[in-house]
Amino acid sequence: MNFKAYDILSSLVPGFLILLAGLNVFEIDFDKDLLVAYTTVAFPLGYVMNSLSSWLEDFYFWTWGGRPSSKMLEAGSSGVWKVKFYNSAKVRQALIDASGNSQATNDELFQYACRYATGEKDSKVEDLSASYVFARSLLTAVVIGMPVLLVQNYEDWRYWIVLIPTLFVLWLRCKQRAYFYVRQVLNNFLKIRQL
Repeated sequence: MNFKAYDILSSLVPGFLILLAGLNVFEIDFDKDLLVAYTTVAFPLGYVMNSLSSWLEDFYFWTWGGRPSSKMLEAGSSGVWKVKFYNSAKVRQALIDASGNSQATNDELFQYACRYATGEKDSKVEDLSASYVFARSLLTAVVIGMPVLLVQNYEDWRYWIVLIPTLFVLWLRCKQRAYFYVRQVLNNFLKIRQL
């Protein structure tokens, strides 16, 4: 089994966020001498955050106005802020032609494009997928930890001033990461098909 830096960080960072929120809730002081023990606890917590973020993905899609892959393949779509894609009609028609299914949904067409894109050597698709999953896991950690912290510290305006903008930034960045990933998959499909 090969562990990459992503595998470790994607569990440790969200896990530590939840652990620190838990320490705050139970009014336990952070002890730097217990860092190894905290890491041992943070890793499985982060793993749980990854699982929860996957389960909450449809909720996130709903808050974004739809599944990014479907939105990018809609006629006239040009993407979202900071992530533009101007070939939606071209790639959609190419996917319909390649799949041989004129009745395929955008989700089915994107899955077809993924089969092409993930097998390509030296592609950014895998990195962008990992980046999206990490952003989604961070967002989930804040979505779960923020209400707990705000309820416990509802009178302290500093929590509100930090956590609400943080939630918005993580929500937007997760959305953008999802669109970056989708755009790369579709661009790889066009490149492989030489269109």
